Amino acid sequence: MTRRFKLALLDLDGTLWRDGHVIQGAPEFVERLRHNGVQPVFFTNNSSRTPSEVVDVLIRCGIAAQSNEVCTSAQAAAHALTERIPAGSTVAYVGKTGLEEALMEAGFVAKRAQGTALSEAWVNEAKAAVVGMDPLVTYLDLAVITRIAHRLGWFVLTNSDARYPTEDGFLPGNGSLGALVETASGVQPVVTGKPDRRFVEFALERYGATARETVIVGDNPYTDVLAGVEAGVYTIHVQSGVSFPDDQNVPAPDETVESVEKIFRQ
Repeated sequence: MTRRFKLALLDLDGTLWRDGHVIQGAPEFVERLRHNGVQPVFFTNNSSRTPSEVVDVLIRCGIAAQSNEVCTSAQAAAHALTERIPAGSTVAYVGKTGLEEALMEAGFVAKRAQGTALSEAWVNEAKAAVVGMDPLVTYLDLAVITRIAHRLGWFVLTNSDARYPTEDGFLPGNGSLGALVETASGVQPVVTGKPDRRFVEFALERYGATARETVIVGDNPYTDVLAGVEAGVYTIHVQSGVSFPDDQNVPAPDETVESVEKIFRQ
Protein backbone atom coordinates (compact mmCIF):
# COMPACT_ATOMS: atom_id res chain seq x y z
CA MET A 1 0.00 0.00 0.00
CA THR A 2 2.74 2.49 0.89
CA ARG A 3 4.41 2.00 -2.50
CA ARG A 4 1.87 4.26 -4.19
CA PHE A 5 2.64 7.16 -1.83
CA LYS A 6 5.54 9.58 -1.81
CA LEU A 7 4.21 11.96 0.86
CA ALA A 8 2.21 11.54 4.09
CA LEU A 9 0.61 14.63 5.64
CA LEU A 10 0.23 13.82 9.33
CA ASP A 11 -2.03 15.71 11.71
CA LEU A 12 -0.58 16.02 15.21
CA ASP A 13 -3.02 16.47 18.10
CA GLY A 14 -5.34 13.47 18.21
CA THR A 15 -3.33 11.63 15.59
CA LEU A 16 0.27 11.36 16.84
CA TRP A 17 -0.29 12.68 20.37
CA ARG A 18 -3.22 13.43 22.63
CA ASP A 19 -3.20 15.75 25.66
CA GLY A 20 0.60 15.90 25.42
CA HIS A 21 1.03 12.11 25.49
CA VAL A 22 2.14 10.05 22.51
CA ILE A 23 -0.48 7.80 20.96
CA GLN A 24 0.56 4.17 21.10
CA GLY A 25 2.35 3.08 17.95
CA ALA A 26 2.91 6.60 16.60
CA PRO A 27 6.75 6.54 16.66
CA GLU A 28 6.77 3.15 14.95
CA PHE A 29 4.24 4.37 12.36
CA VAL A 30 6.46 7.32 11.39
CA GLU A 31 9.48 5.02 11.12
CA ARG A 32 7.40 2.63 9.02
CA LEU A 33 6.71 5.45 6.58
CA ARG A 34 10.40 6.30 6.33
CA HIS A 35 11.37 2.66 5.85
CA ASN A 36 8.96 2.42 2.93
CA GLY A 37 10.24 5.58 1.26
CA VAL A 38 7.32 7.81 2.26
CA GLN A 39 8.20 11.34 3.43
CA PRO A 40 6.38 12.18 6.67
CA VAL A 41 5.24 15.78 6.97
CA PHE A 42 3.94 17.01 10.30
CA PHE A 43 0.98 18.98 9.02
CA THR A 44 -0.63 21.24 11.58
CA ASN A 45 -3.24 23.99 11.84
CA ASN A 46 -1.44 25.26 14.93
CA SER A 47 0.20 28.55 13.96
CA SER A 48 1.55 29.22 17.46
CA ARG A 49 4.62 26.98 17.47
CA THR A 50 7.68 27.37 15.27
CA PRO A 51 8.79 24.25 13.35
CA SER A 52 11.64 23.72 15.83
CA GLU A 53 9.17 23.90 18.73
CA VAL A 54 7.00 21.29 17.00
CA VAL A 55 10.05 19.08 16.59
CA ASP A 56 10.83 19.41 20.30
CA VAL A 57 7.36 18.08 21.16
CA LEU A 58 7.65 15.24 18.64
CA ILE A 59 11.03 14.20 20.01
CA ARG A 60 9.65 14.20 23.55
CA CYS A 61 7.01 11.81 22.24
CA GLY A 62 9.73 9.56 20.81
CA ILE A 63 9.05 10.56 17.20
CA ALA A 64 12.10 11.40 15.10
CA ALA A 65 11.62 14.63 13.14
CA GLN A 66 13.40 17.59 11.57
CA SER A 67 12.24 21.18 11.23
CA ASN A 68 12.02 20.99 7.44
CA GLU A 69 9.45 18.18 7.85
CA VAL A 70 7.03 20.49 9.67
CA CYS A 71 4.37 22.33 7.66
CA THR A 72 2.21 24.83 9.56
CA SER A 73 -0.76 27.05 8.77
CA ALA A 74 1.47 30.02 9.65
CA GLN A 75 3.86 29.08 6.84
CA ALA A 76 0.91 28.70 4.48
CA ALA A 77 -0.33 32.14 5.51
CA ALA A 78 3.05 33.70 4.81
CA HIS A 79 3.18 31.94 1.43
CA ALA A 80 -0.29 33.26 0.56
CA LEU A 81 0.91 36.79 1.31
CA THR A 82 3.88 36.44 -1.07
CA GLU A 83 1.31 36.08 -3.87
CA ARG A 84 -0.55 39.25 -2.84
CA ILE A 85 1.92 41.85 -1.55
CA PRO A 86 5.58 42.78 -2.21
CA ALA A 87 8.45 41.45 -0.14
CA GLY A 88 9.45 43.86 2.60
CA SER A 89 5.86 44.96 3.21
CA THR A 90 4.63 45.58 6.75
CA VAL A 91 2.23 42.88 7.95
CA ALA A 92 0.18 43.31 11.12
CA TYR A 93 -0.58 40.15 13.02
CA VAL A 94 -2.00 38.71 16.20
CA GLY A 95 -0.48 35.38 17.14
CA LYS A 96 2.59 33.85 18.66
CA THR A 97 6.18 33.04 17.72
CA GLY A 98 5.30 30.54 15.00
CA LEU A 99 3.43 33.14 12.97
CA GLU A 100 5.97 35.89 13.57
CA GLU A 101 8.83 33.65 12.41
CA ALA A 102 6.95 32.49 9.30
CA LEU A 103 6.20 36.07 8.26
CA MET A 104 9.80 37.19 8.75
CA GLU A 105 11.21 34.18 6.89
CA ALA A 106 8.93 35.05 3.96
CA GLY A 107 10.54 38.50 3.82
CA PHE A 108 7.93 40.64 5.56
CA VAL A 109 8.21 43.17 8.37
CA ALA A 110 6.06 41.52 11.04
CA LYS A 111 4.37 43.94 13.44
CA ARG A 112 2.40 42.60 16.39
CA ALA A 113 -1.01 44.28 16.45
CA GLN A 114 -1.17 45.65 19.96
CA GLY A 115 -3.94 47.98 21.06
CA THR A 116 -1.41 50.64 21.99
CA ALA A 117 -0.53 50.92 18.28
CA LEU A 118 -3.99 52.06 17.11
CA SER A 119 -2.78 55.59 16.37
CA GLU A 120 0.70 54.73 15.09
CA ALA A 121 1.62 55.48 11.48
CA TRP A 122 2.48 51.89 10.54
CA VAL A 123 -1.13 50.79 11.15
CA ASN A 124 -2.18 52.93 8.16
CA GLU A 125 0.76 51.68 6.10
CA ALA A 126 0.36 47.92 6.71
CA LYS A 127 -0.23 45.98 3.51
CA ALA A 128 -1.83 42.94 5.19
CA ALA A 129 -3.31 41.68 8.45
CA VAL A 130 -3.14 38.12 9.77
CA VAL A 131 -5.04 36.46 12.62
CA GLY A 132 -3.31 33.56 14.36
CA MET A 133 -4.15 31.96 17.68
CA ASP A 134 -3.05 33.77 20.84
CA PRO A 135 -4.89 33.08 24.12
CA LEU A 136 -3.67 36.43 25.46
CA VAL A 137 -5.01 38.56 22.60
CA THR A 138 -7.04 41.61 23.67
CA TYR A 139 -10.04 43.46 22.30
CA LEU A 140 -7.85 46.39 21.27
CA ASP A 141 -5.32 44.09 19.58
CA LEU A 142 -8.14 42.76 17.39
CA ALA A 143 -9.31 46.33 16.82
CA VAL A 144 -6.00 47.05 15.06
CA ILE A 145 -6.48 44.03 12.78
CA THR A 146 -10.10 45.01 12.14
CA ARG A 147 -9.20 48.53 11.01
CA ILE A 148 -6.55 47.23 8.61
CA ALA A 149 -8.83 44.50 7.26
CA HIS A 150 -11.61 47.05 6.66
CA ARG A 151 -9.23 49.38 4.82
CA LEU A 152 -7.76 46.62 2.64
CA GLY A 153 -10.95 44.62 2.07
CA TRP A 154 -9.38 41.32 3.16
CA PHE A 155 -7.33 39.65 5.88
CA VAL A 156 -5.69 36.27 6.41
CA LEU A 157 -6.88 33.71 8.96
CA THR A 158 -4.38 30.93 9.67
CA ASN A 159 -7.17 28.46 10.46
CA SER A 160 -10.91 28.56 11.00
CA ASP A 161 -11.21 26.15 13.96
CA ALA A 162 -14.05 27.63 16.03
CA ARG A 163 -12.78 25.96 19.21
CA TYR A 164 -10.08 23.66 20.44
CA PRO A 165 -10.42 20.87 22.99
CA THR A 166 -8.97 20.94 26.49
CA GLU A 167 -8.91 18.34 29.23
CA ASP A 168 -12.03 19.83 30.83
CA GLY A 169 -13.94 20.89 27.72
CA PHE A 170 -12.91 23.46 25.11
CA LEU A 171 -11.79 27.04 24.57
CA PRO A 172 -12.59 29.45 21.71
CA GLY A 173 -10.32 28.75 18.77
CA ASN A 174 -8.73 30.85 16.07
CA GLY A 175 -11.87 30.82 13.97
CA SER A 176 -13.70 32.57 16.79
CA LEU A 177 -11.12 35.37 16.78
CA GLY A 178 -11.45 35.59 13.01
CA ALA A 179 -15.24 35.77 13.30
CA LEU A 180 -14.93 38.91 15.42
CA VAL A 181 -12.68 40.56 12.83
CA GLU A 182 -14.92 39.44 9.96
CA THR A 183 -18.06 40.78 11.64
CA ALA A 184 -16.55 44.11 12.65
CA SER A 185 -14.66 44.75 9.40
CA GLY A 186 -17.34 43.45 7.05
CA VAL A 187 -14.80 41.48 4.97
CA GLN A 188 -14.18 37.77 4.62
CA PRO A 189 -10.82 36.18 5.43
CA VAL A 190 -8.43 34.24 3.25
CA VAL A 191 -8.14 30.98 5.23
CA THR A 192 -4.86 29.10 4.92
CA GLY A 193 -5.28 26.10 7.27
CA LYS A 194 -7.27 22.90 7.06
CA PRO A 195 -9.88 22.30 5.68
CA ASP A 196 -8.90 24.71 2.92
CA ARG A 197 -7.45 22.73 0.04
CA ARG A 198 -4.81 25.42 -0.53
CA PHE A 199 -2.99 24.26 2.58
CA VAL A 200 -2.66 20.79 1.06
CA GLU A 201 -1.64 22.26 -2.29
CA PHE A 202 1.00 24.38 -0.53
CA ALA A 203 2.46 21.21 1.00
CA LEU A 204 2.39 19.35 -2.34
CA GLU A 205 4.30 22.18 -4.00
CA ARG A 206 6.76 22.50 -1.14
CA TYR A 207 7.62 18.79 -1.02
CA GLY A 208 7.36 18.07 -4.74
CA ALA A 209 4.52 15.55 -4.76
CA THR A 210 1.30 15.15 -6.70
CA ALA A 211 -2.12 14.55 -5.17
CA ARG A 212 -2.04 10.93 -6.34
CA GLU A 213 1.25 10.41 -4.51
CA THR A 214 -0.05 11.81 -1.22
CA VAL A 215 -2.00 10.56 1.79
CA ILE A 216 -3.37 12.66 4.63
CA VAL A 217 -3.90 11.12 8.07
CA GLY A 218 -5.97 12.83 10.76
CA ASP A 219 -8.62 12.51 13.44
CA ASN A 220 -10.95 15.37 12.45
CA PRO A 221 -13.34 14.72 9.54
CA TYR A 222 -14.15 18.41 9.22
CA THR A 223 -10.54 19.55 8.88
CA ASP A 224 -8.13 16.72 8.00
CA VAL A 225 -10.46 14.53 5.94
CA LEU A 226 -12.28 17.41 4.24
CA ALA A 227 -8.99 19.06 3.25
CA GLY A 228 -7.83 15.79 1.72
CA VAL A 229 -11.11 15.18 -0.10
CA GLU A 230 -11.14 18.72 -1.51
CA ALA A 231 -7.52 18.41 -2.69
CA GLY A 232 -7.98 14.93 -4.17
CA VAL A 233 -5.51 13.08 -1.93
CA TYR A 234 -6.06 9.72 -0.23
CA THR A 235 -7.60 10.20 3.22
CA ILE A 236 -7.23 8.05 6.34
CA HIS A 237 -9.37 8.90 9.35
CA VAL A 238 -8.06 7.75 12.73
CA GLN A 239 -10.44 7.39 15.67
CA SER A 240 -7.88 8.34 18.33
CA GLY A 241 -8.83 12.01 18.68
CA VAL A 242 -11.99 14.09 18.37
CA SER A 243 -15.36 12.40 18.00
CA PHE A 244 -18.69 13.50 16.59
CA PRO A 245 -22.27 12.20 16.98
CA ASP A 246 -23.18 9.44 14.56
CA ASP A 247 -25.82 11.59 12.88
CA GLN A 248 -23.31 14.26 11.84
CA ASN A 249 -22.89 14.60 8.09
CA VAL A 250 -19.15 14.00 8.08
CA PRO A 251 -17.04 13.73 4.92
CA ALA A 252 -16.33 10.13 3.97
CA PRO A 253 -12.62 9.17 4.15
CA ASP A 254 -11.05 6.56 1.91
CA GLU A 255 -10.18 4.52 4.99
CA THR A 256 -10.96 4.53 8.74
CA VAL A 257 -8.77 2.89 11.40
CA GLU A 258 -8.56 2.96 15.17
CA SER A 259 -5.18 4.70 15.26
CA VAL A 260 -1.94 5.16 13.33
CA GLU A 261 -0.72 1.95 14.97
CA LYS A 262 -2.92 0.07 12.46
CA ILE A 263 -1.79 1.87 9.29
CA PHE A 264 0.47 0.26 6.66
CA ARG A 265 1.25 -2.80 8.77
CA GLN A 266 1.70 -4.98 5.72
